[in-house]
Amino acid sequence: MRLSANWKLVFSTICRAFISPNACATMPAENTGPEQNGLVDNDQNRALLLAFGYPVVEEFLARRVRAAQIASVARLTPVIVLANVVNALVVMPVFMNFVPLSYLTVWLIGLGCLMSFTVVKWISTRRDPVETASRRALEKAVRHATVLSLLWAVVPIVAFASGDPNGIWISSCITTGMICGGGFAMATVPQAAFRWVTILYAASVISLLFDQSASMWPLLFLLTSYSIVVVGSVTAAGWLFASHFLAEAELKQRGELIALLMNEFEEKSSDWIWETDSAGNFRNISERFLHASGRTRSELEAMRMVDLAYSLNNSDAREVVRTLQKEISLQKSFREVVIGVSVNGEDRWWSLAARPVYDDHGSFTGYRGVASDVTETRRANALIAHLAEHDSLTGIGNRSWFLKQAELMRSEQFKSKQNTLTLFLIDLDNFKVVNDTSGHPAGDELLKQVANRFTAIGEGRISLARFGGDEFAALGHFVSDQAASAFAQELVNITRKPFRISNRDFAIGATVGFTRFLDRTDTVDDLMRKADIALYKAKESGRGRALAFESDMEREVRERRELESDLREAFEYGKLSVEFQPIVDTRSGKVVSSEVLVRWYHPTRGEVPPNTFIPIAEQAGLILPLGSWVLKRACSTAAQCPDLESVAMNLSPVQFMDPNLVESVSSVLEETGFPAERLVLEITESVFLRDLGSASEKLQKLRDLGIKISLDDFGTGYSSLSYLRQYKFDKIKIDKSFVDEIGDRSDGLAIISAVIALAHNLGLEVTAEGVERQFQVDALKALGCDTLQGYFFGRPDANPANITRIDNSDWHSENSGRRADESVPARSAS
Repeated sequence: MRLSANWKLVFSTICRAFISPNACATMPAENTGPEQNGLVDNDQNRALLLAFGYPVVEEFLARRVRAAQIASVARLTPVIVLANVVNALVVMPVFMNFVPLSYLTVWLIGLGCLMSFTVVKWISTRRDPVETASRRALEKAVRHATVLSLLWAVVPIVAFASGDPNGIWISSCITTGMICGGGFAMATVPQAAFRWVTILYAASVISLLFDQSASMWPLLFLLTSYSIVVVGSVTAAGWLFASHFLAEAELKQRGELIALLMNEFEEKSSDWIWETDSAGNFRNISERFLHASGRTRSELEAMRMVDLAYSLNNSDAREVVRTLQKEISLQKSFREVVIGVSVNGEDRWWSLAARPVYDDHGSFTGYRGVASDVTETRRANALIAHLAEHDSLTGIGNRSWFLKQAELMRSEQFKSKQNTLTLFLIDLDNFKVVNDTSGHPAGDELLKQVANRFTAIGEGRISLARFGGDEFAALGHFVSDQAASAFAQELVNITRKPFRISNRDFAIGATVGFTRFLDRTDTVDDLMRKADIALYKAKESGRGRALAFESDMEREVRERRELESDLREAFEYGKLSVEFQPIVDTRSGKVVSSEVLVRWYHPTRGEVPPNTFIPIAEQAGLILPLGSWVLKRACSTAAQCPDLESVAMNLSPVQFMDPNLVESVSSVLEETGFPAERLVLEITESVFLRDLGSASEKLQKLRDLGIKISLDDFGTGYSSLSYLRQYKFDKIKIDKSFVDEIGDRSDGLAIISAVIALAHNLGLEVTAEGVERQFQVDALKALGCDTLQGYFFGRPDANPANITRIDNSDWHSENSGRRADESVPARSAS
């Protein structure tokens, strides 16, 4: 025990014990003093504080420590009483010479009563030993020491005050002995020992003050040094006592824990102890071992552990037998050797741990070990491993498993020096429609059926996996491009057949992109990337087909990514612009409206048309901020040109799907001050395919603001007439493809005439776009088209005021001299 372990704590604890011995014993656990904060987690510090009565351990243990402290002092009761009696017998004859007999008698009676009380308490504790003690019991011990020390403190004071040489000499010897003896006798209760030493030391100092001789100071110095030594020794003794008690308590607790664990181990049905002799045969076979093995005692006594391991005819089990034989032959300890055992026809797995046993002469006598049945754990681990590598819905491999298989098959191809490995990525078409219309359970069932079909046609040829959602992947060896293409087409064809789910038939289809491993420098990631590029191109060209990767595709993707990066930079640094294309009234020939066109002039590519960069913006997630910027710029610019009756702007399908579309448009109108009645939003029927559920509600909210809605590219979709019945529009725009056919095909003119008549009957205004020839203008005017739009009426301009100055004579005279075969640029959509 080192008193210097934490001298600040030791010093403060001793000081507290001197000032108020009972304060620490009665102090609550949550207020143990600032010096203890962060220190009681140290075992030595805890022992020190516990010795002085601080509540640094649980109350039950603290009560046991207090009882042990008091009992340690009580064991010395006979010696203490005898010492007090002897000292009293020595004091009496000497003090009778200068102390009145009556005073001496009172002192003797007080001492006798205290000693009698001490003996009675000692006898009672011997009959009924105290196991626990409260803080009050510790306080009583301190008070007992205080009273006894006060009785003996009278002796030196009276002797020195009388000046009797014999009395002084006797009292000095007795006081010095009592300071040392009493301090050590009560060392296990430091508070009591300190009170004892303090009172006797104070009495001795007072006594020395009566003596004015020069010898007083050396005696005072010696007395002080002795008292300090006693205090330090008492502290160390009490500290050591508490440390030993804590150590014994911890050992006892550990013993109880070990016993509990052993009992728990004995109660487990899947664990047992096994022993063998030097030949390896079982001995001392327990009932639990018999039950676990499913064999009789005589059968086990004739067997070895290796024989049990051979009982399971399993490749994994037989592989472990060799490991077990090797460990046993080396006569060394082993652990976690898992063997397979056949128990009553059931496959079981045991985990073995054992150590060799030697006799007194060092000769090997066999093995003693523990066996545990880990069958359920092994099955659970196998299930976890299966789930980690397989799709939980379809049962086929998952992405992680597929990538491992791809890496393994790639390595094998390197060794065989062949180029047959082919990777397929499969994306189901229209799968979202099944989920949206019939719910996720139907979608899950569809995925299972798809996986079953893919497994059936690819059995023995491919490794199949589901990457998540409606994405699948396949990997196999195909001797030629034709063979790979044929299998990819099989994947497409098998999904075209209807799927029967809950008495309903669903037709979906699939798109496949694939690549062959021809470049030996390609990694699995390279194959995945190339197949993904082919899949993307197949989707882009119409879905429902299989497409092989070609090097040109990668170049296109790279250029597309570069263009996306340039577009982000152009948008961020304000390199995009907005222009207004005139829309003229066929009756007056004046510009009454305009369509907003966004323009991008690339520093190296030149003008990039919107039909090139708008799809990139949609896929890159840039269309929402870009659309908001275009709308804000157009509204703020057009607000300065009141001559324009309206301004039309195209809405991308992605913009229309934005749940905050109405709020965003309303905010721009409010910010720019542009009247909602002058804004026309143009949408195509593709928005209804993407956002069927909320389209009607959004359109109505926009119309409630005063905004006009125009159906763009009318006639190019599949069901435009049904949209006219289902939704409310203000205008429709005849697609440029029909205008181009004027003069070439009579049916085109008939369609335009029918559309205009239909629109007028529904109260809708009609605009023809892409007008580029005089005869087109004449034909459309004759058919009753309301407004016309196209390059025939002038180029788009960044200032809307410029396009309003064009009138009938301007555009008629400007374009009437054009040759009929002159090439005029087509309109670019925003």
